[in-house]
Amino acid sequence: MKLRRLVQTILVAWAVWLAAPSAPRACAVCFGEANGPMIDGARMGVWLLFGLTGLVQLAFLAFFVCLYRRGKAAGSRDSVKATLRLVKGEE
Repeated sequence: MKLRRLVQTILVAWAVWLAAPSAPRACAVCFGEANGPMIDGARMGVWLLFGLTGLVQLAFLAFFVCLYRRGKAAGSRDSVKATLRLVKGEE
């Protein structure tokens, strides 16, 4: 009885395996299509994030350069006097 049940189970499993599709169908991204519109959108998203990250880093760099220049200008008395002359309109 157990042998017959085992044979039936194996035959049913084999029939299900034959009836199943050969390859599962997924979206273009999951299935691996290299030139689909979803892949192009993902690439553009990555480049956008790289660009935003670069812009933020450049903004920090510009901020610190501005602080450096202001600190250097405030540190020397000649530059303070020259700035006052420019504000007053003297040459």
